[in-house]
Amino acid sequence: MTRLFVEIRTVAAVLALAMSGGAWAQNRLELGLFGGVSYYMGDLNPSQQFKDPRPSFGVIGRYVLTDRMAVKGNVVLAGLEGHYPGSGDLYVGGSTTSADGSESTPDAYYDFSRTIADAGAMFELNFMSYDHVFRKETRFTPYVTAGLAATCYKRYAGGNKAKPHFVLSLPFGFGAKYKVNEWLRLGLEWTLRKTFEDDLDVTTGTEGAIDPSDPYRNGHRALTHNNDWYSLCGMTLTFSMWPRKVKCSDGMRGFNR
Repeated sequence: MTRLFVEIRTVAAVLALAMSGGAWAQNRLELGLFGGVSYYMGDLNPSQQFKDPRPSFGVIGRYVLTDRMAVKGNVVLAGLEGHYPGSGDLYVGGSTTSADGSESTPDAYYDFSRTIADAGAMFELNFMSYDHVFRKETRFTPYVTAGLAATCYKRYAGGNKAKPHFVLSLPFGFGAKYKVNEWLRLGLEWTLRKTFEDDLDVTTGTEGAIDPSDPYRNGHRALTHNNDWYSLCGMTLTFSMWPRKVKCSDGMRGFNR
């Protein structure tokens, strides 16, 4: 009888430990959605942020490593557009002579609009402890992020024939995330993508009056302008999928995440 009592007490202790471990469980995997805007920076827009924004949306997944680090993957469809103004202070093309003998410079115009696909993997480094196993108040943190991505778009090799083309891009930026409850997380993120191509602004095989790689016809193509950029800015909504257990070693010390 005594032995049976000891065994029952042992089983009860094991169950209590398992339940307590479940109380300290956290969620490693998050899956959700991204929605926001995207915009282009390149020869037709050298420096202005958030110029000609277009909608962008996709899916994301995040794997939590610790309360300070996580890795994230995304697949996003993003719209890009830009234009060379047909009027204003900058003109290209030769001068023309009117009937009265005066010279004038004709306006020129070029614009593009396209949709690209972005698939990438990024590392997140939190500024503060986020969703710590023992600290329920760690519900918010800003973070920085960087990684590697592939950009897919249609490249025009000649004429109007286009084929899907993949190029390497380097995403980096910052954001903030907030734990609403045990299952729901909200985030806000702004990232820039540096590509290694100069034809995101080419959407036909015949450019017309403007060459988008040299829109001002000055022959100066600086190295920094030979690659196009694009940016994604928007909100994330993710859901925690399943908990990760916290194991106990040496009493209340040394809980492993």
